[in-house]
Amino acid sequence: MEAPSAMYQLIILYMLHRAGDEIALPMVSGFLIENGYVDFESLLRTYGEIEANGYVASRKAGEKTFLSITAEGEQTLEMFRKDISGGVCRQVDAFLMENGRKLREDRSVTGDYYKASYGGYTAHLSVKENKTVLVSIDLNMPTEEAARQMTRRWKEKSGEIYQYLISELL
Repeated sequence: MEAPSAMYQLIILYMLHRAGDEIALPMVSGFLIENGYVDFESLLRTYGEIEANGYVASRKAGEKTFLSITAEGEQTLEMFRKDISGGVCRQVDAFLMENGRKLREDRSVTGDYYKASYGGYTAHLSVKENKTVLVSIDLNMPTEEAARQMTRRWKEKSGEIYQYLISELL
């Protein structure tokens, strides 16, 4: 591995490790670019390498991609952790603290859709808290655009809908 690319990969692995769960790709990218660690072109190359090496797994949920560290990534981080400066680690830790709520929201309210066997689309919407599913709804939609809109609006309306269901059903 080239030195700069290896360092970018280690920073990503450290961030995922410290978060203890998956992180939305835009959050990782934003941190790296805003702090001047990497330019956009190098970042794209780094994501390709880190996934090809098996250090991270990616999961697509709606229009977002989430990254999580794999066992191979944990082993690599353990071997090369000392190569990440203390200043970078403190910066990552501060970022995770400042953005903790946003990170949790990204992971806890999810919406995705897929082509259904009947020809339409199914919008799968869920709310989790500490990895426990609070509500999960599958809605059949006639078009891909309707399913896409449903998953987008779920993020902003899920709290109200959850409260409504609880109040109506209890």
